[in-house]
Amino acid sequence: MEIKSYTYQISRKKTWDEVFRNPVNVEVTSLQTGTVKLNLKGTLNPKLADVENEELQVPILNHWVKHEHKGDILLDAGLDASYIYDPKGGMHGPAVDEFQLDLKKNIGYHIQKNKIILKMVFLSHLHADHAAGVRELPRNIPYIVGKGEYQEYKPELHGNFLEGLDTLFEVDFSHAQEMPYLGRCVDLLGDGTLWAIWTPGHTPGHMSFLINSRDRPVLLAMDAAFIHRNLELGVAPSDYTWDVEQAQESLDKIIEFLEQYPQVRVGAGHEAFK
Repeated sequence: MEIKSYTYQISRKKTWDEVFRNPVNVEVTSLQTGTVKLNLKGTLNPKLADVENEELQVPILNHWVKHEHKGDILLDAGLDASYIYDPKGGMHGPAVDEFQLDLKKNIGYHIQKNKIILKMVFLSHLHADHAAGVRELPRNIPYIVGKGEYQEYKPELHGNFLEGLDTLFEVDFSHAQEMPYLGRCVDLLGDGTLWAIWTPGHTPGHMSFLINSRDRPVLLAMDAAFIHRNLELGVAPSDYTWDVEQAQESLDKIIEFLEQYPQVRVGAGHEAFK
């Protein structure tokens, strides 16, 4: 598989006020592909919050962006059908994560049911619950991750989700523009509709996303915030996290942005929109 840089241009819009004054006809629909068990102690960093051991059963979400000109785009891929019959998705070993998936909930089913004609897939990161579904998606479209993500990809833990791809594109945030509050951001489609936000910590190349919809702007934190309580308490996750300090810095940026722009809807990585 060849690694190539994802080509983008610096936006002429330098503030979010400028961006939000120019929304585009775009729809965002969340798709659930299974569930995962998390512990509240670790979903919230116990060094920063007084939390008890409490098991949470949370959804595995990905998001279908329907753009009036660019077509159908997927943000994360969720789980493929192999998890219906095997909670480890065909992988083996004590370190492999387990997920729960019912019939007619895998990403391939959602694609077929909604008659989605995928044009590209942006992956916030390469953990199984966000990338396993690539195994049943088309191979002849671009797949894009944040730079640094693939270098930490471990097939023995994360699975062979990228097998069969000829090319993986990387968003290099070192050349990205600095946007207010959120820092390095990339206008992914060049029209101000879909922005990638560099939010490292959970993983090295983790990306969150902002969709500039006519209805209302939407910020998808992805796993920069597992659940809304991360945002409400200002405490980042520590479980499954590559760099806890960076994760907290990324969450702080998102919270500051949301305080400045209360009209923005926000979705956590494993909880529906608020």
